[in-house]
Parts: sequence; C-alpha cells; structure tokens
Amino acid sequence: MTHDTVIVCSKQKVHLRLPQLVSSAGFSIKKCRLVLVKPNVCGFYHPSLDLLSSLIRYLCTYADETVIGETASMVHTPERQFEKLGINSLARLSGAHVRTVNLSREQVFKVKVPKPHCLKELELPESVVKANIIVDVPKAGTHGTTVITNALKNLFGLLPQKHKYSVYHPLGMDRVIADIAQVVTPQLNIIDAGENVLIGTDPLAADVVACDFLGIDPLKVEHLKLVSQDRGESLEDFIEEIKIARF
Repeated sequence: MTHDTVIVCSKQKVHLRLPQLVSSAGFSIKKCRLVLVKPNVCGFYHPSLDLLSSLIRYLCTYADETVIGETASMVHTPERQFEKLGINSLARLSGAHVRTVNLSREQVFKVKVPKPHCLKELELPESVVKANIIVDVPKAGTHGTTVITNALKNLFGLLPQKHKYSVYHPLGMDRVIADIAQVVTPQLNIIDAGENVLIGTDPLAADVVACDFLGIDPLKVEHLKLVSQDRGESLEDFIEEIKIARF
C-alpha cells in the first residue's frame, strides 16, 4: 500500500488489531526515545479515551517516553482537561514512562517555514521539536472558519500561545495551518470519526477521507488545497492517488 493509504475501521477493531492496522497504513516504528501524542484536548472535539488508551498501550512497547501533549487555549488549560477527560488516569495506569504535558510551559524553539504563506517562522514547544515520532489524534468535526477540523487543524494546537485566536486568526487560519504543515509532520494520524476510525501516515490524505464522513467537499477546504499545492500537486490530483482500505 502507498503512503496515501487511509484505513477505515471500527473502534472495536482498533482495540483488537491496532498493530496490524497501522502497519497496513504504512506505519512502522522501532525503539525510540520520545513519542509525542497530540489529542485535541483543549478544543471542542475530544477523541475517545478508549481509542487513546489502545494507542498508548501500543506505543509503550517502543518508546522510552510517551508524552501526551496539548497547549493552552483561551478557554481551557491542558491540566484541567487532562484530568476532566480521564487522560491523567490513563497516563498513571500506563506507567512512569507516560506523562501528560502542558506544552505551553515548555521551552520553545524557532523553526523557519520553507515556503511561508503568512509566517516566516514558528515557535514550537521542545517536545514537538525533539520527538522521534508525532502521533496526531483528532476527532473529526466541522469548523466555522476552516470548514473541517481534523488532522491538519489539530496541529494548530501545537502552537504554544494561549491567545491563539487573536494572534493567528487575523492572518488567515487556512494559511497558518498550511505553514504549520510544512514544519510539523505527524508520522501517524489516528482519527476518531464517530463510529469509525481513520488511520493514515499522511494528515492530508486523512483529512480528505474525513471530509467524506462529514459530508464536506474537500475541494472547498482552503487549507487542504494549500497543503497540496505546497507539495507541488493540485488537490484534485492528490485525491485521485488516495487509497482507502476498509477493515
């Protein structure tokens, strides 16, 4: 299967067969120091705790340290949300090598954007920069500004500023997301799509498939078009290359 393969399966199959499913999506992992898991915790759509639990159990076999990370928003603090959503309990039960982290409290590093739409450089938390593997765990949903919130939009939650809305929305959210996508590349994307789960190594492909579940035309989502164009390909051509495997 190509790197543009997206797996569609039930949540039950994720719990039973996650290693086989991620392998079918083209993902492989070896022993490593740090894995960063980025669920949407401070937004409006939260992924299933059972889904997150299955993922952490799988990653613990390979990672010396697994960080479940989120940054602060104007509405929520990660600490409060981790506790409220049961993620702190999950981390404690998983062992000392799994911890929840407010990424807004970490040291930040400036990273240049190769082909900026609006941001010449980004400030990113230490765990984002130093992670050997980043796993993006959003819950698919609609969004008033960006039409869809899913794998690519979830990366916006890696920017450390609490007041993201006032800092970045005036620049154009679709352009900001496209700039982030040039710098931050999750190696695995596991999407809670209601009764289904989408698994893929490419956040753009995962977002395109998620659009179908949400009844959205991906060609009307500006940041999907920008990300594809940044790769030197039209979104129309990219969509034609996506493979969907149902389990």
